[in-house]
This record gives sequence, structure tokens and C-alpha cells, in this order.
Amino acid sequence: MTTLEPLDPRDDARYAAYHAAYLAAHDDSWDRPYSARERRVELLDESPYVSTSAVLARDESGAVVGAGLVELPLKDNHTLAYVEVTVPPEHRGRGHGSAILASLDELAAAAGRTTLFAEVRWPAGSEGSVRTAFAEARGFRRDLTDAHRVLVLPATLPQAQVQDDYVLRSWRGPCPQEWVAEYAGLLSLLVQEAPSGDYPLENEFFDAGRVRRDEALLATQGRVMQVVVAVSPDGVLAGHTQLVFSESDRDDVFQWDTLVLPEHRGHGLGLSLKVSAMQESDDLLAGRAYVHTFNAASNAPMIAVNEAMGFRLVGWLGEYVRER
Repeated sequence: MTTLEPLDPRDDARYAAYHAAYLAAHDDSWDRPYSARERRVELLDESPYVSTSAVLARDESGAVVGAGLVELPLKDNHTLAYVEVTVPPEHRGRGHGSAILASLDELAAAAGRTTLFAEVRWPAGSEGSVRTAFAEARGFRRDLTDAHRVLVLPATLPQAQVQDDYVLRSWRGPCPQEWVAEYAGLLSLLVQEAPSGDYPLENEFFDAGRVRRDEALLATQGRVMQVVVAVSPDGVLAGHTQLVFSESDRDDVFQWDTLVLPEHRGHGLGLSLKVSAMQESDDLLAGRAYVHTFNAASNAPMIAVNEAMGFRLVGWLGEYVRER
């Protein structure tokens, strides 16, 4: 029998048990779970944009055997709930994962959500994993496949000079005030402009207030983001890229969003943005081992950019949905 209880992230002992179970469940060699600090800050954040909560699962003896998390977008995608089920290997096959998922589904339904969304990993060179089998057996369908590629550091980067009178600008920390509204617009368009599955995801809501709130959240988590933007000849933001560095993880670097607006494609901006971000981050890259990037397996232009930089495929991430 599995007993579920809501997690109070302010409770040190219960949070430590939650994160230990969460960490143990990430047993894929290329998976990189959030650190205790990063996840706790996320759970404690009383955001007007996203509501995040978690549950603990215990067996008959009271031992923690798994954990779950649900995120509810508050400004967009009001029918959607993002769920995460984590059970350490030694506790799998006993119904704990199903009980956690059922609990998360109840939380989603109580908030009026009709679709569950989950990200599920499997290794390169295989068709699936115990994670994909679990999701598919419980009614989830794979809506989109993302490729996980890794660049081993130090890396020799290709030449990628910006072309056609575009210029690149960069920052760490707060976005320059003169660009914050326009930058929020870029962030909101990623779902629309990147390849997507059949499920009709809405663009994420971003405004200047969310940009500032996310910047503060990153700082509290102990993360540093290097941003590079492309400015068109007529002075508008044509694209951007983000590299994220964590104080809690001294080996890994994470490529987050990269986007070039359709009307500005064909000028080599994708490659020049990503190479420039690496060059601007030279001091932060020192001593790190890997840069991780994810993109839709169908996104041939971005795959070409990543391969030109030396990234190699290490795994897959499926975007799975289950509609009520």
C-alpha cells in the first residue's frame, strides 16, 4: 500500500527525504536533476505565473519510496498540468508510481486541468525505457520527441561571424531595461516558433514582470544565465540564446532557449548566437565538463547548428500527454 502526503518544502526533514527520493530516481547516466537548492526555491516560490507543489509517497513501514510534482501554468495553458513521477529503482514495480500519478491527477483535476503533460527519458540507441513503458501503460501518448545532445569541454568552436549588418549584444543578470519588454516577447514565442507535436500548446505568457521575477528566481537558486541577443539592422531583437550555469553543479552547463524569428532566418544567426554565448561565458566554462542542449528531433536547422559545434547525441526526451 502507498500513502501520499503533501510536501511542505519548509520542513527540512521532509524536504530532504523528498529530494533524496527524487535524486535516486534519476538513474539515467546523462540525466541531470535539479539540486536540492534549485528545486526547493522553485517549490517555495509563490509565483503569479506558475503554481508548483509536490507529494511524498510512503510504504507500509513509513519509508519514503517516491515523490511527485505538479506544475500548473496560471497565465496560459489553463487546461494543462505538468507532472513528474519519481520512484527510486529499488522501489519500482510495487504500485508506488501509479499511486503517485493518481495523486497528481487528482490535484490537476481539482484545479480544472484536463490534460497531463510529462517529459520521459530514454537512452540513445534504444526505442524506449522503463519510464516510457510506465507512461504508455497508463494512457500517455508520445506527442513530440526531443534530442538530448552534449558538447564535451573544452571544445573547439567553429567560426561564426555575425552577418548582414546584424549585431550581437550580451548580458548576465538583469536584461537591459530598454529591451525587457521586447525580450519578453521573444520568450513568449518559443512554443509557436519551435517544432511542436499535435497537442495545441499555447504560447507561454511573458511580460516584463515575469522576466524580472525569473531573473530573481535564478539568482536565489544559485544560477547564472548568459544571454546573447541578435539585433537586426533596423534595431529590433531578431533572436536570442541562453546558457545557464549552476553553483550546485560544477560540471554541467545547460543551453536553454534558442530562437531566431522567422523573418530573420537565413543569416546564420542560430550558430553565431550559440558560439557567441560560449565565447562570452569563457570564464564560467572554465573547469566545466559538458554543455547540454535539447531540441525537437525534427528541427533539422538546429540539429545542424549543434552538430557544427560538436554536440553528440546521448539520449531522447519524449513529451507525453494524457487527456481526460
